Amino acid sequence: MKMIIDNLEKTYELCTSTGNIKEKLKDVELIKSIKQVAEMGLTFINKKSKDIPKDSTDWTFVFRDYYESLRGLIEAYLLFEGIDADNHQCKIAHLCFKHPELAMDWEFLETIRLKRNAINYRGQLLKYEDWKKLNLKFELHINCLKKEIEKKLAEER
Repeated sequence: MKMIIDNLEKTYELCTSTGNIKEKLKDVELIKSIKQVAEMGLTFINKKSKDIPKDSTDWTFVFRDYYESLRGLIEAYLLFEGIDADNHQCKIAHLCFKHPELAMDWEFLETIRLKRNAINYRGQLLKYEDWKKLNLKFELHINCLKKEIEKKLAEER
């Protein structure tokens, strides 16, 4: 099944016009906590993934844990601006639309969001080859957000 990636500008406009993007109180302690949970999740799944055979569908859960950690980092980053959204797509759209300086890849982020939905709502399973195609971009996005969050936290001190 071919994934259709929505247009970033149209998605952002729809998210704002429907009230899906909301203001939320900036909470530095919550930001730190969300960042810590995301990092702990990555550490945990990286240890576990060393034991997963390449032909196993357990790579589905590596993917899903990486997605959740990345989603958490996006949420933490948006909290610096006092932004929240009702769904993952609107959070991602706000991040990509309002922060082009971060060079977040909208198509990649939408692809993994849709893949995560296929896993959670349609029972799709992934193998190592599926994971391998996405791993590097996950790492790049995660590392970029961690660095930016750490920079913003340092400015808060």
